[in-house]
Amino acid sequence: MLTHLDRAARAAVPGASIAVLLLVSLVPWIGDRAAPALAVAGVHYWAGRRPDLVPAPFVFAIGLTHDSVADAPFGLMALVYLFVLGAARSQRFLVVGQPFAAGWAVFAVVALAASAIAWAGASFYYGAALSVGAPAAVLLLTVLTYPVVAGVLAVLDTAALRRSA
Repeated sequence: MLTHLDRAARAAVPGASIAVLLLVSLVPWIGDRAAPALAVAGVHYWAGRRPDLVPAPFVFAIGLTHDSVADAPFGLMALVYLFVLGAARSQRFLVVGQPFAAGWAVFAVVALAASAIAWAGASFYYGAALSVGAPAAVLLLTVLTYPVVAGVLAVLDTAALRRSA
């Protein structure tokens, strides 16, 4: 029984870390300024490394949670997170076993596309082209913080998941 609990706890690490990253990025820790989309980085990291532990319904729920807390158009971030999930899963071969810089570059492209989807969806929802300043700042911060996020998640991956495999 303890073995089953241990496996379940280890399997929950990706989901729990994505949820924590979402909460950290949504806390107004820097006031009204842009904050990095840390959950996007988490979804991308785990979907590329352990796609079996990041199910689409969970990612959809994380997106809806983001929409609810951030007062975004309901379903928009769910769509964005599902895009990131699909992109990371389909581009795993570009990341796994490659130098970190290659993975970072792939993430930057995926984050750019995700940001464009979020901007276009919000612009459509509000019926006008929104400013690109804030999304560009979020994108830049997200791409720049990815090495730190990926490093922390790699430690979790090694400590909690690789040991159980």
